[in-house]
Amino acid sequence: MSTVIGITLLGVGGALAAGVLFAPQAVERAYGEAKSTVSGAVDTIREETLDELPSVNLGATGGMSELDRCDGTFTEMSSYEHGDVPPVWAAHNNCAGDVLLPWESGQWIQLDGDDQVYEVVDIVYTPKTWATVDDIVGLDGELALQTCFYGEDRMKFIGLEPVEGEAS
Repeated sequence: MSTVIGITLLGVGGALAAGVLFAPQAVERAYGEAKSTVSGAVDTIREETLDELPSVNLGATGGMSELDRCDGTFTEMSSYEHGDVPPVWAAHNNCAGDVLLPWESGQWIQLDGDDQVYEVVDIVYTPKTWATVDDIVGLDGELALQTCFYGEDRMKFIGLEPVEGEAS
């Protein structure tokens, strides 16, 4: 019996290794989808049992070098400054940005160190390559968060508005 289990595990390991070698984006996408599903479920449980909203930490203002520090904060991206776009705070998906991937319109969140509750009021998806700030002109919200999807040429922007009378 242990021989059968061992051979099965070796086969599964070999299949995973082949997937990483020959289809890395597919593996990354499957990983991201699974991680987002689990993250969303954990957020729901925390909200329902602990009355605790998901949160993000806003950090420095800058460009790619600040974003690439990957310090667990969202960077206010100077490159997205535009009169018809709220301030955009971005984080790589593998640097705490993926927290927003499962969020949908109506989700309530908080910013670390701020008692104000925010609501997701708008969502815009853009390609990761060849996208410009013009692709998010008109995004609703007082501020926006952005991250990329795992293994896809796609980014997610969410617009946030303060929820009147709601603070923790």
